[in-house]
Formats: sequence, C-alpha cells, structure tokens
Amino acid sequence: MSSPPRILVTGATGRLGQLLVPRLLARGAGVRALTRHPARANGLRAQGAETAVGDFDDGDTLRRALEGVSHLFLLSPITPTLADQQIAVIEAAAAAGVERIVKLSGSHWTIEPPGRSLSGDAHREIEAALRRSGIAHRVLRPNAWMQVMLARVASELAAGDELHAPPGDPKVAFIDARDIADVAVEALFEQPASREASPEPWVLTGGSALGYDEIASIASRLTGRRIVATPLSAQAQQQRQAANAPSPYIARVHAQFAALIVAGEAEPVSDTVADVLGRPPRTVEAFLAETVAGRVPA
Repeated sequence: MSSPPRILVTGATGRLGQLLVPRLLARGAGVRALTRHPARANGLRAQGAETAVGDFDDGDTLRRALEGVSHLFLLSPITPTLADQQIAVIEAAAAAGVERIVKLSGSHWTIEPPGRSLSGDAHREIEAALRRSGIAHRVLRPNAWMQVMLARVASELAAGDELHAPPGDPKVAFIDARDIADVAVEALFEQPASREASPEPWVLTGGSALGYDEIASIASRLTGRRIVATPLSAQAQQQRQAANAPSPYIARVHAQFAALIVAGEAEPVSDTVADVLGRPPRTVEAFLAETVAGRVPA
C-alpha cells in the first residue's frame, strides 16, 4: 500500500468499533468514525480519529462521511432493515470511489445454508450486493463472541457457584472480540489479488470448542471454588432470551441462534485467525481469567 488508507468505520462506538479504531490508528491509518452518538465518540477523537455524525438512513450525511475515504469497515446492529441499510451504504461507497470494503457479517452457521435465520439471510443478501458492486472486499464471519455469550459468567459466579448452560450443553468455538478486531485490521490492509475478485469469507472461530461443563471446570480452577454448570430447560432459556431482548424481532433472532447452537452448529473450528495473525486465537481460559479472576493479561 503506497500510502496509509483513509478508513470510514461504521459502528465505531460499539463493542468492536472501539477495539478496531485504536488498532487502525496504531497502524498509521486515517480513521473517520461514523456514529449517531457523538458524545460516545469523545474517546475516539482523543485518540486521533475524525468523527462524522449520521446514520445509514441519511443519504446526505453518509455521502459526506465517505468523502475522501479509500476504505470502509461495514458494521451495524441487527435490525429488520439491516439488508436495505447496508446495501445503501455499499452503493454510496461505490459512488464515492471507495477502493475496499471489509464487512463484518453474521456467523457462518447462521448464513449457510440459507433460510436458517432472519439475520443470516439479511447478511447473505448484503454479501451478494457486495460481490455485485465490483469493489475489492473481504467478508468476516465471526463465531460466537466471548464478550457476548460469556459476559454473564462473572455476574452468575458473583451470585453463587452455579453457571447456567444452554439445553444439552452444546460445544461452542467461542472467539474473543479482540481477535476479530485484529483480523479486521489485517483485512483492511490486505492487498487484493484482483479488484474484481470475490474472495471466500473468512470464518473466524476460537482454537477449540468448549461446552459449559468445561467452562465450569475452568472457572473452578481460576476461583478455587467448585463451580457447576446447570443446563436450562428449553422453556427457561426462551423466557430468559425474551426478557433480555430489546424487541420481539431480536427475541426471534436470538431464538434462532440458540436453536442452531444447541444443534451443534457453532462447534466447528477454523484456522483462519492463526493463519491471518500468525498466532493462536485467545482462549476462553484467558478471557475468564480477566473477567472472573480479575487477572490482567500479559
């Protein structure tokens, strides 16, 4: 790359965006963060990022945000209008002359085969639009995030010695969000073989698949307590998901994810993280050491 890229990061104030922006700045990229919440972007500005206030439904602010941009990191929350919104961004990026797009997509098992989930079908439609655009691109399909699926472990163990598990204790190849961010940086700096190429998605997983019995054993070692994993009934899990979902649509999406996980679809492991980064993925044990045992990573 002859000069550092100028990258528009959407979803910049979210969980992944806040990990990605400082990594891109450290690599010398110019970064512009698109956000609907300018106050949340104060920390990004302090690190050296530009900010653009707007959203995907405002064509004028989107066009201004894309001015002078060479690369785009495409990320937005799951909504009923996910496909329409992201396809509009791809079209705006093409009109602005963006050279490369890296899209954070859904988990591979939500997308392939089609018809498995509402969000997976939306991401599949967006990926097809990205291929049609002719813009050089890379799609990232991360597996279940530790920071999402295992976030409740610390609070559950603070309340007692019981860890609630999904029905059947399925194994999951959890991935750390920091590994997703590290791979995204490499994807944004990647030199495509051809502008017209449509490369295969990068399927991102952890290095091994664990069930909740194994997670409880890890937590026991870290805390010195006897932690047990207790599977929830299908009904109890559905009630928990419905209570925590911000809308009926998201509750339905989460129920689809849960059914696929229980069926073992999130178990397969890929080598992509190690191949791209030249190191193994972060482990569940390391994540729990930070969040449950309070250890600072080396």
